[in-house]
Amino acid sequence: MKSDVTAQHYAEALFGIGKSTGKLAVFQSNAEDFLKLLQGSRDLMTSLSHPNIQRGQRRAILDAVLSKCAYDKVFGNFLRLVVERGRAMYFPRMVSLFVGLRDLDDGRVRGTVFSASPLSLVQKNKLKAKIQSVLGHEVALTEVVDSSLIGGLRVEIDGRVYDNTVCRQLEKLRESIVAGVHQ
Repeated sequence: MKSDVTAQHYAEALFGIGKSTGKLAVFQSNAEDFLKLLQGSRDLMTSLSHPNIQRGQRRAILDAVLSKCAYDKVFGNFLRLVVERGRAMYFPRMVSLFVGLRDLDDGRVRGTVFSASPLSLVQKNKLKAKIQSVLGHEVALTEVVDSSLIGGLRVEIDGRVYDNTVCRQLEKLRESIVAGVHQ
């Protein structure tokens, strides 16, 4: 719980600075790029977050990484603060919360669509338009192919699940049959 509160404070601070300076897109791009670096190098994440590594050493490591990146200066200062305060382990959650704040500010929601096979561009556009008309917000969808679904779609947005898969339909049929037997 503390990690979420900590990450939320940092995400809100970065969002506020980005909004006031008009650099939200730049900050998001920088944050997502740095997150990829962290996810691609377990050693880097450990070096920036391990409590037994001295603050000065962590800062030197971060400065070496930043010297090779073309990040915004303010964003670089944000990263330095995060690392110096021993909060690097919360950075992935900070990025997620920052993106959520930006989406909210832009009137956009993010979701995931699960399908048994890849959707065509026409299918994606129709689905996106339908969801946008129902929710009244712009929708950014990530597609995940899950062959275990047999057919149909399952969409997850803001913790809600809209399941119209063949598996779910068969499950509902089974429940109806079982309920009919017990009456």
